[in-house]
Amino acid sequence: MISLRTVGTEVSALGAAALSLPLRLLLRHEHFDPSAPDQTPVVFVHGFLGDPTNFLVLRTYLVSRGARNFTSFSYGPRIDYPRLASRLGLTIEAVCAATGSPAVDVVGHSLGGLVGRYLVDMHGGHRVRRLVTLGAPYFASPMPPQEHAVFAAGDPFVPVPHAVYRPHASDLEVAERVVVIPHCGHWGLLYHPAVLREVGRVLAAPEREGGTAPALAVGTTAA
Repeated sequence: MISLRTVGTEVSALGAAALSLPLRLLLRHEHFDPSAPDQTPVVFVHGFLGDPTNFLVLRTYLVSRGARNFTSFSYGPRIDYPRLASRLGLTIEAVCAATGSPAVDVVGHSLGGLVGRYLVDMHGGHRVRRLVTLGAPYFASPMPPQEHAVFAAGDPFVPVPHAVYRPHASDLEVAERVVVIPHCGHWGLLYHPAVLREVGRVLAAPEREGGTAPALAVGTTAA
């Protein structure tokens, strides 16, 4: 059952998303900053009927942690995620060519997370260092090693996968990459302080030797 607290945060999140739409012009003049503490570009992928401005609060938080290189993958209202994944792959290749970076980090909300996951699954994702999905639909396929999945406990659209059926639930390392945010709804994943901290921690975590997945010590919930 969704609590009144979750409803309130969801209404606030929807209001913030609507009010941020006029700021889209600010996102058209992005450039690569080689002096940034973390030079890996972050590619944001919004959800169905979403907008690049949905990530403005998260961008601001990541800037405070040393990330300054961002770009957005935007698309019209459509749900053919395999084709969108191919387009996302082309965008990532263009970003790497323009910046000289060997890889990018991808943060996708809802359908955007599914697009990122499909890209990594189907095309190898060699250009994706880390993938953070926020409320992305899960179809019981194994999580790619780059993915860190964040779900909202009060999400009416994308329910949290049951603990028994989560990807490789018996695999502790994978289970640690599935985080559930209490008192949060689907749109709240874009603004909840616990989500901002989780994304920042994942993108800043040291890489494992010989692999791209970050070594994290996280639980299955975040306050």
